[in-house]
Amino acid sequence: MSWMQKLYRTHENILEQCVTDDAEPLTPVGHTIQNAHIVIVIDGQGNFQTARVMPPKTAILLPVTESSESRSGTKPPPHPLADKIQYVARDYIDYSGSKSAFFKEYFTQLKQWCDSEFCHPKVVAVLNYVAKGNVISDLVKAGVLMLDSDGKVLNKWEAEGDAPPIFSVLPKTKGEIEFGAALVCWQVEISGDVQSRTWEDSSVRQSWIDYVSEGDSERGFCFIQGKEAIVSTLHPAKLRHTGDKAKLISSNDKSGYTFRGRFATAEEAASVSADVSAKAHSALRWLISRQGIRNGDQVTVAWAISGKPVPSPMKDISSEIDWDNLDIGAVEDSDEIAKQISSENSEPSPDWSTNIGQAAARIINKKLHGYQAELKEHEQISLIMLDSATPGRMALIYYQEFLPADYFTNLDAWIDDFSWYQRYSIEVPNGKKTDKRTQWRFVPPSPYSIADTVYGKSLSDTLKKQLYARLLPVIAGGTSVPIPEDLVQKSFQAACNPNGCENWEWQRNIGVACALYKGWRARHHDLSQRRTYPMSLDTQNRSRDYLYGRLLAVAENTESYALYLTGEKRATTAERYMQRFAEHPFATWRNIELALKPYQERLRNNGKDTGAQAIGEIMELFATDDFTCDDKLSGEFLLGYHCQKIGIARRIAEFSVNKSKTDEQPI
Repeated sequence: MSWMQKLYRTHENILEQCVTDDAEPLTPVGHTIQNAHIVIVIDGQGNFQTARVMPPKTAILLPVTESSESRSGTKPPPHPLADKIQYVARDYIDYSGSKSAFFKEYFTQLKQWCDSEFCHPKVVAVLNYVAKGNVISDLVKAGVLMLDSDGKVLNKWEAEGDAPPIFSVLPKTKGEIEFGAALVCWQVEISGDVQSRTWEDSSVRQSWIDYVSEGDSERGFCFIQGKEAIVSTLHPAKLRHTGDKAKLISSNDKSGYTFRGRFATAEEAASVSADVSAKAHSALRWLISRQGIRNGDQVTVAWAISGKPVPSPMKDISSEIDWDNLDIGAVEDSDEIAKQISSENSEPSPDWSTNIGQAAARIINKKLHGYQAELKEHEQISLIMLDSATPGRMALIYYQEFLPADYFTNLDAWIDDFSWYQRYSIEVPNGKKTDKRTQWRFVPPSPYSIADTVYGKSLSDTLKKQLYARLLPVIAGGTSVPIPEDLVQKSFQAACNPNGCENWEWQRNIGVACALYKGWRARHHDLSQRRTYPMSLDTQNRSRDYLYGRLLAVAENTESYALYLTGEKRATTAERYMQRFAEHPFATWRNIELALKPYQERLRNNGKDTGAQAIGEIMELFATDDFTCDDKLSGEFLLGYHCQKIGIARRIAEFSVNKSKTDEQPI
C-alpha cells in the first residue's frame, strides 16, 4: 500500500504549497469532477430565473457521497447537489422520461443536508426550488428542452435548421438523446454574493465536507495512517477521465475469490480511512490529468511527493526541445557543441546527414538535470503504470520508488545505452505543411517508434499496451534491466525489409533497430558479450557482421548515385536484396557485386567515384574465414551499415560546402 501512502502525502503537500491551479483542480474530500450539461439559475428563495445549456465537455466539481461516487447497478444512489435530470426533476416521468426516476432519494438526501447544522443558504435555495416539481417545465420555458406534439420532451431533432444546443452536448443512441441523462448544476444569485456558481463556491464545498465528516460511519484501523479512523468500503473511480468506471480498490465480490478463503470480511484484508482514500485518489486523478502519459486505457505517471514536475520515462523528451532554437549555454563544452551542430547542419544530401550528432543526447541530459535540480536530495519519486482489463477493474501494472539521484541516473543510462541516430521530420520555417526536412538525432527511440517498428501494420492497442509495460522497467530500471531479446530480433527483421514499408518508415526502423541492438549488447546478461559501440564509423572494427554492413552501404550508395545521374528513381539492388543478404551474406554479396558492375562503369565514364576503393579497403579488413562464412548476420550488421551511410553523407555534405566556398572566391 506504499503507493497509496505516497499519493496521500502528495495530496497534503500540494495543498500546502498551493501547487494546484484552476485548470487542473485537486478535488477535495467528498467531491469529484463530472461533465455538466445544464445550469439552472435561481434566486436565494428558490425562485426560477433562467436556464442554459453548458458548452460541450464542461467539467465541474460537485459533492458526492462515498456510494454515489462509485454508483452502479439498477438503483444508483444520488449525488447531494448537482445530478442528472432523472434525479433532480419531480416532473421527469410526466414528460415521458425513459430512465428510472430517483427524485425521492435525491430530495431526501438534500433535505438531510439542509436540516443539519452544516446547511448552506444556497443549498437550501436549491431544496426549495426542486420541491416545487417544475424543473422540466421551467427548462421548456427557457428553451433548453423542446416538446413534441404530444407534450413530451423531444429526443430527436428532425426539423429544418440547426438543432438546439442540448442535442450537441448529450450522447446519442441511433440519433436520439435521453434528456434524463443531462447533469444539472445550480447557480444561486443572492444579493451581495459575487460567486453565484455553486460548483465554484468554496463555502458550499466546505459545508458538504463538514457534513460528511460528522456522519455515522464505521470505524476501523487505517493501514496508511496507522490509527483508528472512519474507514472506506467504497473507493473512488473516475481516475483517468470523468466517465472512467474502473477502480483500483474493490472488494464487493462476496461470491468469488476476491478475499474469501483467507479472510471472513474484506476489511480484514486491508482497511483504509475514507479521508486517505479520497485524498490519495484525488492526488492520482490530478497527477494523471496534469502529467500522465496515456496509451489508450493505460496510464503512466511519474511524480515527486512535493508535486514538482518529473519527466516520465514513457515520454519522448526529444519532442519537448526546440531544436531550431537550442539553449546550450549551460552545457559543458557548449562552444564545441555549437560548432558541431553548425558543421553537421550544413546543407547535406536529402536524408542521411542532417543531424546534430551526440549533441542531442547531451542537450537532453541537460534537460533532465534541470528537473533534478528542482528536487531535494532525499525527495522521493514514484513511478506508476495503471491499466484496466475490464470497465470496472483497474490494475497496478508497475510501481517503483526512487531517490532523485537514482531515478535520473537510470534515465541517463537509457540515453547512454540506447541512443542512436533517429529519424525526425521537421517542418520548414515559413514553409508549407508539406515542406519538411529530415533530421537525425542521436537519441533513444520513443516507445511509440519502438512499437511501430516491432509490430508494423499489425500494431494494435493491446500489443502497444503490452509493449509499453515491458519497456517501462527497461527505461526506468537502469543498467541492471536488459531489453527483451525478442524485441531486438523483431526490430532487426523489420529494418532488413525495406520493401515492406515506405522509405521514411524503413529509415526510422533502421534507427530503432540499431538503438535496441546497441542497448541490448550494452546490458547483455553475459558479461563477456557486453560491448559498447561508438556513434561514428569505426574503421578499425574487424567484426564480420559490421564489415558486411559497411559493404552493403557502399554498394547501395554507388548504385544510388549512378541512378541519380540518369534521373532514375527506383530501389537499388542492395535494398532489394537486403533481407536475403542478412540471412546469407556471402552468397548474396556475389549477386550484388555482379549487379553493381554496370553502374560502376557508368560512374567511371562520367569521371565519378565508383566506390571500388572503399569496397577494397573494407574487404582487406576481413579475415578469410569470416568473409566466406555464410551464416546469418546479427544486429551489428545494421550498425556498420548505418554508420557507413551517415559517414558517406557527411563527406558529401562537406564536399558540397567546400565547393560552394571555392566557387565564391573572386577570380
